[in-house]
Amino acid sequence: VTMMNNLLRSSTPKLLSIHLSTSTIPSRCMATGTRGARGHGWLQKYRAGLGGRHLQGRWHYRNNEELNQVNDEVFALNSKDGADASKNNNEAYLDISVGGEEARRVVIELAAAALPKTVENFRLLCQEKEHGYESTKLYKIEKTVGLCLGDVVSNDGTGGRCHPSVGTADSPFAFEDEGFLVSHTGPGIVSMMSPGVHRNDSRFLITTTEAPQLDGRFVAFGRVKEGMDVVNDIATSIFTKRGRPTVDVKVVGCGVV
Repeated sequence: VTMMNNLLRSSTPKLLSIHLSTSTIPSRCMATGTRGARGHGWLQKYRAGLGGRHLQGRWHYRNNEELNQVNDEVFALNSKDGADASKNNNEAYLDISVGGEEARRVVIELAAAALPKTVENFRLLCQEKEHGYESTKLYKIEKTVGLCLGDVVSNDGTGGRCHPSVGTADSPFAFEDEGFLVSHTGPGIVSMMSPGVHRNDSRFLITTTEAPQLDGRFVAFGRVKEGMDVVNDIATSIFTKRGRPTVDVKVVGCGVV
């Protein structure tokens, strides 16, 4: 016992000196390293509406004024194209009814000269009576994006089919991405909803806000010319359950102006 006590007494100063030496080592700063440096303030910027990390980098450049000018130039090509201007088919309309009430009209201007195949598919589906947009439902309302419509197969967003004259033998139900000329710079942009690359069918959306995350992914081909108040009323006044509207929002009529 006495030997054990003497051993403990002799080792105590050494243990104490080790403890003191380790306690003086400075702790690592949490902001060091690439992960901490990249994450500075990103959450506050995200809450301020500046987007996620991929939209906040110094290499990301987006000027909505310039993009809106490009959009105007794309739609202005319709007036320069004499053939399409004489046909007067650069606009389409959707008569939308909420809960069986009186329908309200939304008029869409189409970029027919710049995106002829995408616009032709939309035109034909608006004129089709049996397997077109007529009697289809609005199947989802994305509060931060817009209204999702155009499922001519299952009417719930799980399927879609392009017009038979637009599809090919290799791809009868979908067609390729024609071009990303129009940017999603604000509300009222009409864009295809493709589940993958070169898989455009009949599904489309109408934006209710700026959606830069859709640029380069969905082919935008039109913009709302009249009836944006109808779109906003549907997006803000209808109660949804996981994005699904609790009342029937149906396209009761559609066609080409």
